Amino acid sequence: MPPTTPKGDEIGLMWRVSPDMMCVLDATGRFTAVNPAWESTLGWTGSDMVGQSYWSFLHPDDIARSAEAFETLVVGNPVLRFENRYRSKAGTYRWFSWNAVPDDALFFCTVRDVTDAKENEDIIAGHDQETRLREEFLAVLGHDLRNPVAAFGAGVRLMCRQSDSESATEILRQMQGSVVRMSELIVNLMDFARVRLGGGLRLEMVSTVSLASDLEQVLEEMRAIAPETEFVLDALLDCEVWCDASRIKQVLSNLMGNALTHGPRGESVLISARTDDTRLVISVTNGGAEIPPAAMERLFQPFYRGEVQRSQQGLGLGLYISQQIAQAHGGTIEVSSKQGRTTFTLVLPLPSEPVVSEPS
Repeated sequence: MPPTTPKGDEIGLMWRVSPDMMCVLDATGRFTAVNPAWESTLGWTGSDMVGQSYWSFLHPDDIARSAEAFETLVVGNPVLRFENRYRSKAGTYRWFSWNAVPDDALFFCTVRDVTDAKENEDIIAGHDQETRLREEFLAVLGHDLRNPVAAFGAGVRLMCRQSDSESATEILRQMQGSVVRMSELIVNLMDFARVRLGGGLRLEMVSTVSLASDLEQVLEEMRAIAPETEFVLDALLDCEVWCDASRIKQVLSNLMGNALTHGPRGESVLISARTDDTRLVISVTNGGAEIPPAAMERLFQPFYRGEVQRSQQGLGLGLYISQQIAQAHGGTIEVSSKQGRTTFTLVLPLPSEPVVSEPS
């Protein structure tokens, strides 16, 4: 079907009913014609605008830029998606996006009001800046808290070795558990800030044949926090493992803390650690209610805590940070919850040679 050209009456109808503004400027930059959309947008009538220069309505800060754009038209080049601000009859300013093309001594323009879009951009930019400042604050807070907590923990350990009173020993044990918990929160907080600020988690991959001992150390810390809970470690790690051992301990601590929070009080928590030719597999199993399907979908989101049974401790970052550590190792964390047993499983590939991890 051959193309058709709009008739004069069709062009006139478009001119009258278009929600976008249309106008014609002469070689001096004066309006020679404007469509009704100008009045509905700015409040100026056609008689208010025709014969006036384009810069009569401009925001003072946009005059110089607009003059440069007009010079582009004068030399015969189109101007596309140029933005400036026009004053309304009420004295407020609206953002406009211009498309203008020259034809002989006239310039034909279509103009779209983009004020709402610009305001949305400003709102989004403001939210992004606020989020970044908040995350930078978390990073600084975590960093500044780490040293006094470490010093406090060292003092508690020293007092534990010197105390011969049963009641004092119990108080110190509780204080030591609190220090361990605070340290975990600070580490998770700092890691969250690193991930969100774009630095990623850096791993220190080393060869270790003592990973079982490292895991047992985590269990001893947890036993200090929850002496009423039996922690059972079944470790069969009979090969050299290339990993960041401190990060693996962090994952285990987070998973065990999650088991304490959501499992029945006093019930055993089972930890299994295995290696084969290609993988390191560490799992933590606790009893209790099954995780609902809706909660399953959100478990690894930051600040998600689900239904905490006994307390509201924690930031809801443990599983998120653990997943980030697993991914930094090239691995995964899997979860199974059925028949009253919930198991989180860390699965990491075992590289055959040293690996240097870069920030993700």
